[in-house]
Amino acid sequence: MSSDGSGLSGWAGYALGRMAAETDLENRQFVERFQHRLRRRNDENLIDTLTAKGVEFLDHIKWQEGILKERKDQIAALEADLVQVRSDLERQQSLTNQWKDFGDKSEANYDELKAWADKAEASLKQYRALYGPLPDAPKSSS
Repeated sequence: MSSDGSGLSGWAGYALGRMAAETDLENRQFVERFQHRLRRRNDENLIDTLTAKGVEFLDHIKWQEGILKERKDQIAALEADLVQVRSDLERQQSLTNQWKDFGDKSEANYDELKAWADKAEASLKQYRALYGPLPDAPKSSS
């Protein structure tokens, strides 16, 4: 070291520079650690938010599944009702057809009986014209 004190001031400058560099390094390291913590917290917040949204979404899916099950049950009940209604309709159509057949046969029988009655009236008229009134019928003892 020289006697004029420049050696001491050089060493002091070196020491101060080193301290400043170390302080700058420490400051950068502190800022990096702080930013890392912030990123980790942000990541954790994002994970927490996404997890909450996922749970909400799953709850919504379960709710939709419940509605879907209700709709399927309603559809099944309506299909069962439709089967019953079709069965009732077929039975009613069968009964209606039977009544139509019965009506057609009754009408044919009526026409036949009317023709027979008309023929009997004509025969009776002819008998009366030829032989007079019919004799009284003997009364049966009952």
